[in-house]
Amino acid sequence: MVSNCKVCTSYNGRVNIKKRLIVCCDGTFSGVDKGTDDYASNVGRISRAISRVGLTKTGEKIPQIVYYQSGVGTGSLTYVDKSRQGAFGGSLAENVCEAYNFLASNWGPGDEIFIFGFSRGAYTARSLAGFICQVGLLTPVMMDHFFEIYQAYRNRGEKHFVETEWANTVMVAGELGSPPKDNPNYKPTRLEHLQEYSHLHVTIKVVGVWDTVGSLHITNWFGQAGDDTTYHTTKLSPKIENAFHALAIDETRGNFPPTLWYLDHSCLHEDGSPKVNLKQVWFPGYHSDVGGHSKGSIDTNSVDEITFAWMCDQVYGMLQFSMEVMMRYIFLRIGQIKWDVTGKDKKKIRDLEARWREIKWSNGTFEDNNGWLNGWWIPSLVSTAKASYYRAPGETKAFDEWDHDGVKIPIDFTRFNEEVHPSVYQRMVDTKDQGKKAYVPTPFRKGSGWVYVPPTKEERGHWKKEVDGREIVLYEYTIPRFEGTEEQINSGLQHLCYGIEQLMAPAEVLAAQEAFVEKA
Repeated sequence: MVSNCKVCTSYNGRVNIKKRLIVCCDGTFSGVDKGTDDYASNVGRISRAISRVGLTKTGEKIPQIVYYQSGVGTGSLTYVDKSRQGAFGGSLAENVCEAYNFLASNWGPGDEIFIFGFSRGAYTARSLAGFICQVGLLTPVMMDHFFEIYQAYRNRGEKHFVETEWANTVMVAGELGSPPKDNPNYKPTRLEHLQEYSHLHVTIKVVGVWDTVGSLHITNWFGQAGDDTTYHTTKLSPKIENAFHALAIDETRGNFPPTLWYLDHSCLHEDGSPKVNLKQVWFPGYHSDVGGHSKGSIDTNSVDEITFAWMCDQVYGMLQFSMEVMMRYIFLRIGQIKWDVTGKDKKKIRDLEARWREIKWSNGTFEDNNGWLNGWWIPSLVSTAKASYYRAPGETKAFDEWDHDGVKIPIDFTRFNEEVHPSVYQRMVDTKDQGKKAYVPTPFRKGSGWVYVPPTKEERGHWKKEVDGREIVLYEYTIPRFEGTEEQINSGLQHLCYGIEQLMAPAEVLAAQEAFVEKA
């Protein structure tokens, strides 16, 4: 509760029951709430895995309320509409507004907000977070005026919402639901009125996303990461406490460019330390491999389980997950039990094969969506003038403030906080040892300049490359080791009480990282 917020200190604010509000925005063509024969993406999984009752750090029970939103291109749409929304991300603004309405209707002082998303659902999640960070959360009664406020936000240009002419214009009596004033000298601006009847101070506990791609995808028109041709902002804000991003290293579709976060000056303390806990990790595979919702014939490819486990580990202690659901999604599939996935006729049973196949950590089958026959190269060509392109870990261009000569200052690669997951190199080793065609990540292919340096006792394994006379280094992500407290284990709530990745990763990978491991 903020003491200078009139709404927080009102009766309704003082009697609020603390809770966690979790918004889950699914990806293109993904919808587990449509009654269709579909496999859940990681967003669908996490929406079902979150326990309905969590625990605070002091051991008190806290409601965990989930709002799930299906992705663009789902529901009762024509084939043309599905294709249009899938290729170019139509209906994103509507999704942002619907998710915002859920939060505005349910948030109270002391509540925590978590937002998850995949693909264009990740873009929705980050756009929603950006809107909240600039405008705050309106009270339910102020939602009557949402359209006008949202339009002002859309028309803000490059300014922050609080700096716009609309926000700083003196209100007309009766505007935005204000009553006529007896005092003729009382002439508040619209922003001052919002400060009195809305929560402009709201922070977001976590934004966790899988492979963010935007709405229009006109890559050549983007100024930098976080910018778009629309009014949305997907930039990082100091009002976001934790930001986690899983990225697909092998995706090549030009209309699916990754939108990375970076720490600009507003996200740094005066001493240069970050205000936001930002982690962005590259995983093997294509877009659908990292976010889930692969084809039934090859689902599950194991990569999406790794990225799902990674995200759950990031929010460990901040959210609680159901052990029953995790047994179904992960623990019964990591080698302890060998399931028979064939029928009496020895043919593979689709659901058994897809849902119960053993997780292989780094050897799953990829789903390349950029084949010539499936037509995805067409919107890629429209967006980028290229049928395909390579992603560029460590080389994303972004700019911060202007220097004294009016030139924008480039963001250093270290402020993107990028790492490479150890399953990338492990897949390279495994495929070579098994006599298969050796896997090499698309950006790290021969001639790219990237070199892998194995871990030592003094330094983590990493990838390095020289660019313009400077060495870029991307370290391998270190898998944490988590164990629950006795109080958590004995709470009777059947929560997941330990880290997932530590149980999935090969012993040799964990051993190589032991000197650098984080424990909790």
